[in-house]
Amino acid sequence: MYFYLLITFCFLALFSNNTSANAKNDLESTFAASLILTNGDSISLGYGNFDPDTLIDPHHHTIDETEALALRNQLTLYSIPYDFNFNDPILGFTASFHTQVSVLEQKHNVALFDNQKTDVNTDKMLNATVGLNMEQLLNSNWLYRVRINSHLMDYNNNYLYNSQQSKQQLKPLVNGTYTNISSRSVNINPSASLIYKHPKAWGYYEYTLKFEYYYGWALSQPHSMKSVNPESWQINNAVKANFNLFSFFNFTQSFYIKAQRVDIGADAVAPLDTSHFHEYGFGFLWDVSQWTDWFDNVGVGINIHNGSALEGGSIVIYFNEI
Repeated sequence: MYFYLLITFCFLALFSNNTSANAKNDLESTFAASLILTNGDSISLGYGNFDPDTLIDPHHHTIDETEALALRNQLTLYSIPYDFNFNDPILGFTASFHTQVSVLEQKHNVALFDNQKTDVNTDKMLNATVGLNMEQLLNSNWLYRVRINSHLMDYNNNYLYNSQQSKQQLKPLVNGTYTNISSRSVNINPSASLIYKHPKAWGYYEYTLKFEYYYGWALSQPHSMKSVNPESWQINNAVKANFNLFSFFNFTQSFYIKAQRVDIGADAVAPLDTSHFHEYGFGFLWDVSQWTDWFDNVGVGINIHNGSALEGGSIVIYFNEI
């Protein structure tokens, strides 16, 4: 998420006459990128990260791909969603109440001085989300969905200066502005989706066009900053297909594939190092709605991300994927 930007921060502190403005922009980008990463429909982070190109050529490696893979390995994301369906329609819409708690963390070593002990940088973002989801059928295949979410986010940076040079040369310049800072924000997140779903004998396929907008206000921030307002938007074009496999004891298994393009804008562009990216995935899903009210389905699969600083593949765990 933060893409070794700390090194950039240091140079900005040394050479910029407007350090507080740069720090403000970077904090806004941190919140914006975190909203994209914890969205669930945009970027899938998992376990066992790998370079997808090595599946074709085991000896294939580039510097960019190696750095992207290292970045993916630094990131840890835990997310627990829960949706509560209302029994009665609201204004003619089928409605549900959405909640989600996410923890996103990045920890990495920072080597700024030769032959010295590396510093350690840890970023942690907590995101508590509540929202209302409303959808309505247009006909047997088309439906539209509107959603309004609010995100209460808590960000903390912990930077350990482990060398004498770091303590003497770096700490006076960046501590309390770029490092060892905390901030809370509240963010509003409206979205609108148009969905086409076509049932077939073998399962179904689905197309989704979704637009989301994020805008936030800092409730607290470092004293050197004013009016921290993270802003971003994204457009998802996604195709999914679900192939029925077999059922036993009301336990249904299916094979699932997806492909999507995501365009992003405003504060999320710089930290992700792109204005758009692609994701592809496949795996197995199991219908668990007969066993629990928490999830409709769970599964396991492979996800491949292409086109941003997080390029790479990983093993992912699915919850309510379709």
